[in-house]
Parts: sequence; C-alpha cells; structure tokens
Amino acid sequence: MAMHDSTSGKAGLSDLALMVEAGQRRAEPAPYQHILRQVREQVARAVNPAQLASPDEATREQVRGIAREVIARYRRTAPIQGLPPLGDEGEVLSRLLSDILGFGPLDELLRDPSVEEIIINGTEGAFVIDEHGKRPVRLDLGGPEDIIALVNRLVAPTGRQVTTTHPILDAQLPDGSRVNVTIAPVAQPSPLVTIRRHRLVARTIPDLVRLGTITEELGRFLTAAVRARLSILVAGGTATGKTNMVNVLAGLLPPEERVVVIEDTRELQIPLPDVAYLVVRPPNVEGKGAITQRRLVQNALRLRPDRIIVGEVRGAEAIDMLLAANTGHEGLICSVHANSCTEALRRLAQLCCLATDIGVPEKTVAEWIAGAFQLVIFLKLDAATGKRLVSEVVELTGQVEGTHILHQPIFQMADGRLVRTPYHLACAERMRERGVDPTPFQPGAR
Repeated sequence: MAMHDSTSGKAGLSDLALMVEAGQRRAEPAPYQHILRQVREQVARAVNPAQLASPDEATREQVRGIAREVIARYRRTAPIQGLPPLGDEGEVLSRLLSDILGFGPLDELLRDPSVEEIIINGTEGAFVIDEHGKRPVRLDLGGPEDIIALVNRLVAPTGRQVTTTHPILDAQLPDGSRVNVTIAPVAQPSPLVTIRRHRLVARTIPDLVRLGTITEELGRFLTAAVRARLSILVAGGTATGKTNMVNVLAGLLPPEERVVVIEDTRELQIPLPDVAYLVVRPPNVEGKGAITQRRLVQNALRLRPDRIIVGEVRGAEAIDMLLAANTGHEGLICSVHANSCTEALRRLAQLCCLATDIGVPEKTVAEWIAGAFQLVIFLKLDAATGKRLVSEVVELTGQVEGTHILHQPIFQMADGRLVRTPYHLACAERMRERGVDPTPFQPGAR
C-alpha cells in the first residue's frame, strides 16, 4: 500500500530517491517467481515431503488447489499494489505444477532422448550437449535457492540432499543419469549442476557405422576379434563414446556365455541372457562401507565368468584385471581414460602402481599388459563436427622391450579416413585357434 500511496508525491522526490526506488523495483522478484515461492511455502506446510517426491493424484490435486488460491490472491492484490500482470492463468498453473511436482524447466530436456548432458552455471547460463554438439539454452531457474530446491527434488529418490554443510553431491538417478552438484561456499556465486544422461546412442556395429564412428571394414574386424576372444582396451577422453563402444562390443558376445560386468556407475545394457552386474558402493557419511572396483573384480572371478567387462578402469583393480587375463580369463573388454593408444597402455601401468599391497617391478607390469590385451581402440571427439570417431586401433604383439610394450597400428587415419595399415596381424594364429579366419583382415585382402 505504501508503494501505491507514494505515487502522488513522486514529483517531489530527488533524483537519488527515484534511482533508489527504481533499483528496489528491479530487485523485486518477477510475478511468477513471487507466486512460486508462495506456493512452495504453503505446499511445504501442507504436504508431506515423501508425497511430493512421488505424488499420487490426490497430492497433485492438493498442490493444484493451493496454486489456484495463490494465483487468485495475486490477481486480486496486484492492481492495488502496482504489481505487473501475471499472464495466462492456465499456463502459469501448468508451470507451477511442473516446478513443484516435476523438475520445472528441466522437464523438457530430461524427456528429450537426444540430450546427453545438461550443464547449469547457476544463474549465469546453461548448456546442453546432444548429438549435434554443445549449445546454449535458456532456462528460467530462478535464484540460487530455487536451483538448490530443484536439484534436491531431482536427487530425492537417492535419499541424499545438497546443503551448505555438504556442498558437493554426486548421485546416480534411478534412470542411470549422473548428477553432480556444487553449491556455496564451494561454488561462487551460485550453484553449479551437471546432469549426465544415461544414453547409449549406438547399440550395434551398424549403428556405429551409421554414425560415422567406425568404418564397415573396422566393424567386421571388431566382430571377428570379439568372437576370437581377443581382449580389447577402449581408450579416449571425456565424452568420446567409450561406454557406447564397450556396450556394442559386449553385444557381440555369444548368448551362451556368462558375462560379469563391473562399473563405477551402472551404464552398460548388454542384450544377453546371462549377465551379472556389479556396481561400486561409495563410503557412507562416516567414510566406511565402501566396496571398490578392485573388490568387485576379485569377486567377479568367483562368479564363474566366461567374460569380464570393466566399464572403466580407474584404480588398483587394474592389477587384478591383468592377473585374471593372464591366468585364463580371455576376451576381456574394458575402457580407460587416455588421449592415445600409447598413453592408454602407460595409464594402465600407472594404475597398477596404486595396488600398494603388491610390489611388482615395472617390467613385469609391462609383460602382464602385453599378455593381457591384444587390441587398443582409441576414440576421439571431432571438434569441427561434434562426431565421435575411432582414429586408431593398435595391436599388441605380446612382446616388451624393457618396460616398453611393443605394438603396431592396424587401423589409422590417412587423409581424413580410417584405413587399414600394411602391418600383418600378430594375433592371426590366435584367431585361427579360436575358430576365426584372420585372412579377410590381413593387408590387401578384399
């Protein structure tokens, strides 16, 4: 009311007073945000949080009724208080229900199957990564407290929340999506949110060929390599398609084989009848109760696996994986974060050093790697096109010179195309012994 009554005396206000008043008006929340906060406050008092996390129709109707009352009250008082009009009531109500019971502006993105990653830099802006690359998006998320409330609704099914006491949260949603949230006092000036969708854009070799990730020739070779029980290491940087490649290779396994899959976060979806999935368990708030990938690799050996798949090798489990591969567990498939095939081998050796309970000379580790793997596939993200593609495949010869693991390129880029190199396959005899003819994959074969 005071704001309304003061209009008659505005002519007598100083320039400074007018500037202060204008600034205060700009600082006031927009009509929608004003109403949203009121609805949230009333809903918080009237509805159990558990009901909001998984609302039934009665809960939805209760929230709808509260929202209608707040909208009606705003329409009655806005003209008196000199507040701006609200807009279409139906649209406002729909948006309120989405914000309170759903995930507001994120709903549409979370439903879009083409979206791979959502990046929110607080109130400063947001980006989406999809099959076309990275692009900015406009999201009306409100202020920092609104973003925190939104994210806490998103992760509610995990039983965890982000707070100023625990300002960093890493959680996996029921659909497999990974959410990382960082808020104040760590993130300044507003919350940072990254949602990585659980999305496999390719499930078969033809899918990879269609997407331009591999050539038909490489597709035929990889199919033969998996059937010949060659062990394959998939390497690449962040978001280069390592998980997709591992999933496609695993899909080539014979249906009669028992497959044990080990992951830090459940992502792989292998279309076979006998698959056992093992997933890391993080420590509790007291730092206890963790089950590591190394423990899972050790346990996998007791599950009678025909094949072991490790989603991404990250730590000391590398040593147990190599020991398994060198003691009869053929056809291993796993990935590692690296910037080249050569670096992938070096990275694997470094991870073995994390197993401090096993003192192994570097030369021995190199020999174990040379004996464990036959192929390394390197994936990269083409900055110009946004496409993920295989730029090199190397074959390990099984030999070492000192601590250097001998390998040769069998597919590499030439004039922008992935081509077969002149090197003959060192694994040819191994393929024959396992019932796969290597002849079509030797240099010059047609």
